[in-house]
Amino acid sequence: MERKTKARRPTSAERHAARALGVEEPTEVVEDVTPTAALHAERLAAPAKSPKPAGMQTAEYYARRATGKAS
Repeated sequence: MERKTKARRPTSAERHAARALGVEEPTEVVEDVTPTAALHAERLAAPAKSPKPAGMQTAEYYARRATGKAS
């Protein structure tokens, strides 16, 4: 999926925050404008992450989870 961005002028709050932090004021701010539906579709298409740590046996994971020691 292609991410879409849009450049805009910084708001006064962004300029004031940059001054307060002692960093250079931005000349333009780039925002992500990718449609939300496209982001959801990308997440749904991605394989689900397993909470089980890599290298741990499944039975050991469920035993630790049952006792509250899974990490």
